[in-house]
Amino acid sequence: MPTGQASGVPSSVIAAVNSYPDAQRTVEYLRSYGMDATSLDIVGAGLRQASRRRVVPVVRLTAVGALQGALVGVLAAVFVTLVAATTLSSFAVVLWGFVYGAIVGLLWSLFRGLNRNRPELVSTETVPTYYEVRCPADELSVAQTLLADASDLDDGRVERTVIAEAPTPTPTHPHKNAA
Repeated sequence: MPTGQASGVPSSVIAAVNSYPDAQRTVEYLRSYGMDATSLDIVGAGLRQASRRRVVPVVRLTAVGALQGALVGVLAAVFVTLVAATTLSSFAVVLWGFVYGAIVGLLWSLFRGLNRNRPELVSTETVPTYYEVRCPADELSVAQTLLADASDLDDGRVERTVIAEAPTPTPTHPHKNAA
């Protein structure tokens, strides 16, 4: 970073809350009392990996696919009825379009449902366990004073901790404690 340029990440944690909307409410409260909007940041902390598997029942997926295929088949049949000359009546063309569209949609979505719902297809994402509201060190006392006087902000649903300095992680050395 060039000399004389401020860091992009504020250095002091002023509040730690359990959910992102509570952190947003804290930032909006501080901004309403005149704190600089660009100096406040919400940072996710205590990161953990969460495995999520969104399973859509194959039967439901197949039924929806069959319905979509039937609708596409009806649209194609109406187009054929309007454009092409056939020996069948218009109703018969639309009926066959509905049937063939439903069959193709059913097979397509059945294959997609069986392929998508495999047990090895699990999405893993990193999610924070709590959120920190941060500000620059020179604005720390103002933010702490505002949060200490925030009786309308605390509604009893969230634990709010005012911290003087940002926590610094202590490195753990397995060789230090070994006897």
